[in-house]
Amino acid sequence: MLKHELKDGKLVVYLEGRLDVSVANDVEEGLMDLIDNGGHRKVLLNMKDVEYMSSSGFRACISTLRKLNSKEGVLKISNIKPAVKRIFDVIELTSLFDIHETEEAALKSF
Repeated sequence: MLKHELKDGKLVVYLEGRLDVSVANDVEEGLMDLIDNGGHRKVLLNMKDVEYMSSSGFRACISTLRKLNSKEGVLKISNIKPAVKRIFDVIELTSLFDIHETEEAALKSF
């Protein structure tokens, strides 16, 4: 189960550890469930505890973005560690996502 909470009507999901092939499908399914069954349209992924992301982790983020876009929702990401941010930059995904340094800044930007 994904750790999450509602803040000002926005769903904040706390991802942690290594987002690799062993957990990415569970994360993706959990996010889809929260969006489809929870009716959430404003989602923030807080990545302060994510140590590593593989292509599977990025795929989960991209499919979540697509799902929210199809429902006229919004996805934001906050608190990316420098090592993970470098991967976003290298694979040129930084511009695809709305990334904020802090959870507070991201919540204010909705």
